[in-house]
Amino acid sequence: MKVGMQAFRGKRLRQARLARGLYMNALGDMLGITGTAVSRYEDGIDKPQSDRVDLIARHLNFPVDFFFQPEWSEEPRVVHWRSRAAESKYAREMTEQRMSWLCEIFSFLERDVNFPVVNLPGMKLPDFRALTPDAIERAAEDVRKHWKLRDIPIQDACLALENAGIPVVNLEITSDKQDGFHFYSPTLERPFVGINTHNISCARARYDVAHELGHTVLHRDVTLQQLRDPLLNKQIEQQAHLFAGAFLFPREAFRAEVLAPTLDYFCALKKRWGMSIGAMIYRAFNLGMIDDQEKSILYRNLTRRGWRGVLQEPFDSPEEMPIERPRMLRRGIGVLVNEGTSRSAIKAALNLPEKEIEEIAGLERGFFTPAEIHHLASPRKSPLRATDIESGQVIEFSQAKKNF
Repeated sequence: MKVGMQAFRGKRLRQARLARGLYMNALGDMLGITGTAVSRYEDGIDKPQSDRVDLIARHLNFPVDFFFQPEWSEEPRVVHWRSRAAESKYAREMTEQRMSWLCEIFSFLERDVNFPVVNLPGMKLPDFRALTPDAIERAAEDVRKHWKLRDIPIQDACLALENAGIPVVNLEITSDKQDGFHFYSPTLERPFVGINTHNISCARARYDVAHELGHTVLHRDVTLQQLRDPLLNKQIEQQAHLFAGAFLFPREAFRAEVLAPTLDYFCALKKRWGMSIGAMIYRAFNLGMIDDQEKSILYRNLTRRGWRGVLQEPFDSPEEMPIERPRMLRRGIGVLVNEGTSRSAIKAALNLPEKEIEEIAGLERGFFTPAEIHHLASPRKSPLRATDIESGQVIEFSQAKKNF
């Protein structure tokens, strides 16, 4: 009887499979085994032999060592998802694996890098079910005041959170139902924010960052059971929406600058405040500057102008308003490299696919791939020489180029 590799970790196989969006049967077909056999590997009942481990790693595009490395000790339990009810379980699970890897990368860096401590104001907020719109406005104002942001446009929303010790990650998730996520890691004692940058504008990404910050501030004590309640989840999301608008464009500044709540006026303010026209219409309604009918008219006119939808508003192109990039993890890896840790050593320590590390840490593509060295200049080759038998003179011949 052949014995499998006892150090193989079934939970790592499950992570890799879910990250690739594969059902057990689909992976089994790739490996030439049944879905039940894959399930037994994942549950630790059976252990694959070395040749099958190589096959698993090749098909899932993971380093072999990944499947022998202990997994992160906790799974994100209370995760705030945008459009949670509409998103499929498998789509969420694909992203949840990257949440665990985000924690692994952060933990690895934290051993040698000093990150900012979490810096949030000590507010005594009621249970979220008792939160009023005014209380949410004041909470956003307290955060801005605590972070010394004043009532002026925030130049970089990602940087504002990361300066306060909240890591942000941009992920390219091919789903129009995942806008972002937020979770808290008890082990690392800090919240994490993720933004889906697939087909979104800078203004939308900034709004999503502020929305997830709202969960950090307002919903620290929300339970998983409450999140699973459709009515309570809807209330939680609405509160985060209100917080996002208040954080990005404070009410006093909004009232002072929005002299006329029109599409053209909002368009003129978009680049300055980094907030979409659609979000400013919603903000004007929440502040009582327009009624429900006026809000509906503005949204209809937004549609008539062709400004409603994915990347349809003015200034939505990345050339005009580039999406903000997180810095915390990228700079943490930069510190290690500057201190003498090789890129290959970082990759080996994490044992994740290069592209996963690069995306989660916000590194440029190919960061771990050695650059090909091109010689821009080289010494001339000595010419070929021959002696003329009759005259005895040395004759030089230029070297002809070879044609391939």
